[in-house]
Amino acid sequence: MESFYLIDFENVHNEGLENIDTLTKTDHVRIFYTENASKISLDILDNAFTKGIDIVTHKIPVRKQSLDMHLVSYLGYLLGIHKGKPYSYVIISKDKDYDNIIKFWQEKDFKNISRKQKIPSGNIANQKKTTVSATAASIQTINGKINAGMAYEFSGDDRSELNLYMQHALINLNYTKNAANRICKYVVAHCNDERMLSGIHNDLKREFEDSSEVYKDVKTILEGFVSSKSKVAKRESQVRSFFGQHFKKKIYVDKKEKIIKIISGATTRQQVNNELLKLYSDSNRVKEMIKTLQPLIKELPGK
Repeated sequence: MESFYLIDFENVHNEGLENIDTLTKTDHVRIFYTENASKISLDILDNAFTKGIDIVTHKIPVRKQSLDMHLVSYLGYLLGIHKGKPYSYVIISKDKDYDNIIKFWQEKDFKNISRKQKIPSGNIANQKKTTVSATAASIQTINGKINAGMAYEFSGDDRSELNLYMQHALINLNYTKNAANRICKYVVAHCNDERMLSGIHNDLKREFEDSSEVYKDVKTILEGFVSSKSKVAKRESQVRSFFGQHFKKKIYVDKKEKIIKIISGATTRQQVNNELLKLYSDSNRVKEMIKTLQPLIKELPGK
């Protein structure tokens, strides 16, 4: 089956084109971009050009939603001139607003229209046969990682942290604020459940038509949340151990938790210095502390 890939380059950038060299001569790529988008990587396109894949770029004027409107107009044009032919059409974008257009055309009996976040790798049929077990194992690994990382009693602060993390991640995936709020409500409601993922899945299934896609996004975000929490816990453990070895004087021990919090949460060396100055108001003492702390903070940016 011949396929058309309509690329919202302003949305997916070069990452959306990663698998372009796995396509064949029966595939057609149309790249829509504006002057505000990052540059299209010629390295990514080189192999595709060599293989003779049909690639056309369309530079779109910079206006609000201009690229989106041009892309969906072109989709309509393709559907019209190829009506009755067994072609498939894939919009490459993370923007879920395209889903309404896709649903509209599917209801008009154009069933072979979909949206992906990047060009899928070629030879999909063969891949499905060889990767089903690997995919199932991967899903179980991700589920296990999430369940293990969330297996503690969430306090009010923990719930707020989870809600904020989930909100930001969903907005970055182009969910509306209203949709993000609804999803976060279910995630936070089940965060202390023994079968947390099952509860979230069931609620999303009742709430969203594209619940399977939403659930995948939620699990990806939860996996990131668990990883970030793990890094934070590992960092704090490292700082506590270092503190116990190098800051044994009473003047430091009395402010142990504040010092550990400053070092664990700092993102720059300047931040460590500034926060310690607020704590001690003695530049010479802080200078000595910073010198001692070098093994801990040398990887942080700044002076």
